Amino acid sequence: MHELPLSKQDHKPAKSPDRWWGFIYAKPFHQGLIVGIGSLLCLLIFLVSVTPKRYNLSVGMVPNQTIAANKDVVDEVTTLRNREQAASGVTPVYHFQEGVADQVMLNLESVYAQMLAVRQFAQSLSDYGPNRVYTVDEFTAAHNILNLVPMKDFQIATLMNTPEDQFDEMYASLNPAIRNTMQGNVTQSQESVTITSIMQIVGFKTNVNLLQNVVLPLLRAIIQPNMVVDEDATEAARQAAWEAVEPVIYQQGQNIVVAGEGRIKENQIEMLDSLGLLSNTTIDYTMYIGASLIVSCILLLLAVFLSVFCKSVYQDIKRLLIVYITAVLTLALSLLAKSLDAIYLASLLLPYMLLTVTLGVVPALILGTATTLIAPLMLTSGMGAANLDMTNLFVMTIFAGTLTAVLLHKRYQRSYILFSGGIASAFSFLIVLAIGLMTSVSLSTTVYKALFALAGTAISSLLCLSLQPAAESLFNLPTPMRLLDLTNPNHPLMRRLLMEAPGTYHHSIIIANLAETAAEAVGANPLLARAGAYFHDIGKLRRPLYFKENQIGSGNIHDTTSPQVSAAIIVSHVREGIALAKQHRLPYEIQQIIAEHHGGALVSFFYHKALQEADGKPIDEADYRYPGVPPQTAEGALIMLCDTIEAAVRTLSNPTPDEIVAFIEELIQKKVQSGMLVNAPLTLHQLALVRDSCASVIYGVFHERIEYPKEIDKLPPGERLIAHLQQLRGPGKGKTPKTAVELLTNTPVPQLASTTEAVKPVETTVNKQDENGNPSLPQKAMNDDTGS
Repeated sequence: MHELPLSKQDHKPAKSPDRWWGFIYAKPFHQGLIVGIGSLLCLLIFLVSVTPKRYNLSVGMVPNQTIAANKDVVDEVTTLRNREQAASGVTPVYHFQEGVADQVMLNLESVYAQMLAVRQFAQSLSDYGPNRVYTVDEFTAAHNILNLVPMKDFQIATLMNTPEDQFDEMYASLNPAIRNTMQGNVTQSQESVTITSIMQIVGFKTNVNLLQNVVLPLLRAIIQPNMVVDEDATEAARQAAWEAVEPVIYQQGQNIVVAGEGRIKENQIEMLDSLGLLSNTTIDYTMYIGASLIVSCILLLLAVFLSVFCKSVYQDIKRLLIVYITAVLTLALSLLAKSLDAIYLASLLLPYMLLTVTLGVVPALILGTATTLIAPLMLTSGMGAANLDMTNLFVMTIFAGTLTAVLLHKRYQRSYILFSGGIASAFSFLIVLAIGLMTSVSLSTTVYKALFALAGTAISSLLCLSLQPAAESLFNLPTPMRLLDLTNPNHPLMRRLLMEAPGTYHHSIIIANLAETAAEAVGANPLLARAGAYFHDIGKLRRPLYFKENQIGSGNIHDTTSPQVSAAIIVSHVREGIALAKQHRLPYEIQQIIAEHHGGALVSFFYHKALQEADGKPIDEADYRYPGVPPQTAEGALIMLCDTIEAAVRTLSNPTPDEIVAFIEELIQKKVQSGMLVNAPLTLHQLALVRDSCASVIYGVFHERIEYPKEIDKLPPGERLIAHLQQLRGPGKGKTPKTAVELLTNTPVPQLASTTEAVKPVETTVNKQDENGNPSLPQKAMNDDTGS
């Protein structure tokens, strides 16, 4: 026996005494695991891509390769030198200091008095004369007297031996010269200039020895600046000059070292060291922190958008896995393109194309946008002209990716992937070319990049074409192209149905037409509805002759079979169908349709037959019910309804369109009342659309019989009377009289009837009841209870 597949809502972990095991087997844990591992792999690929290559370099080496900055970096050495030069070139700020001139003149008077005292000391010595030689003690005494001006012995000797008239003349010219000079500006650190100026004035009337040995030391001792430096203002000016110097910055992608050009300098080593490009430097953690933050934010938004706008994808483990495998594959291919130094060859359009043809447009746009934000960053990190390349890649991918998603939406032919890839390649070329022309980049460089962009988009379409069948097969997805393959009449199961159970084959074809039309009317998946209808009864291949539609030219095998065995065989075709579906790897959605197309309906014909044969003994009703649940998808519910409608309408004879609509309406209402549509996502309005679409298809089947009826005289007596009544009724005349068809449709049906038997009328009326109120056995077996 084969277990029926649970619906996706019923995928719950079994109860376990260990809550940790229950947590591990829960779907949220699996979803978190896929999101976490997928995001971590994407982050690792990004970090590997932006990790710079390291070099073993030192000052003085001749570089053998060109090294570009992997991000903006400041040339600290050159910047510091420029700022020091600017600060040192600032002119000091001076301010005038009051009272300095008076202080200088007072000092002059004091020095002059001490000089007179020295001369008097010399004149008081014995044998004083202009050429006298003084002893050490005498010089010491003179130095003690003249303590305001530091002078040497020979200078003291010149002072003591100078004639009186020369000394007086010196002072007479020196005093006004100093006074006049100090009335002007004497700048700090410019005192020597002032002293030289005074000596030039005094020198015209002063002996040379006296000028050099006495006047010069005197001036040096007493001259003070009256324009002194304002330290605060000067420091502020120097700081302003320092800050005014712009730092020397190497932009991302700008060459720091060029192979063969000179020797490596200190500033180049400092920049390489700060960028983490030297083998002996530490890791640049700030770069990795920034990269991790931006990529983590993008991946977090990806998970949030999937959970909010693509719940069907986020709740399905297989589909969620496809999303993150595609993301990892896209970034890995981008890393490969960067390692080949051909960033425009990266397959950035792969998420848009692959997910559109496998999962749909919305997940394709969500993942495509996320990878479009990440991939250009990792591709252009550390590359020349990074900003322009990033703009090219971003704009090109967003535009061309969205275009391919629109072109591939609801396009089921694989050849259309190549067509959309060709269109996107042309637009990628034009976008890169247009941006290059707008930014005045070299035309040859622009064309070169545009051609590589064209090639990268073409590679994406080829990868999509090759990966799509692999994804469909590996994850067993009901993609449009997979469903088209399954609806091929040459499918092994369909060929077996045609050869071994031709009645079931034709029954499935009609159900497929009805279900596809109804699915289109209500907005369900018409391809899934058609494929599900094709395979919903494949379980009948095990014992085809036990089903009424295959009993062509032979008796009813159930006439010689006990009702319990007959019911078991009828019911078993669901499990047998699931077994064949798993053997042929049909998608889970089709397996679910097979399991649910009868729900838990009762095989009423054989159940009532067993009741009559039991002579009052208890009969277990569960032995006569299908082991399924009511359909939980729109497509499954449509196939259940179409199965019921197709089997029941076969009993009608020359119905009018209004009769067909009314009959289908009654059948649908019985399904609603029996609870078979309680889990189906169908509204009453959609059920009305299902009624009308099925009626239009069925009316086409009866059209010819309505246009070309048999002659009344050749009909059997009972049908002749019905035809005569129909002729008398005429179009639009009052209420339709009851006919045999109406009697059939008024036949009581058990509440939990199966998909077909409960609503497939018998070939004759089934109105009779026994004394207990149970329906009596009909004259001929019902279609569904005998296998329809």
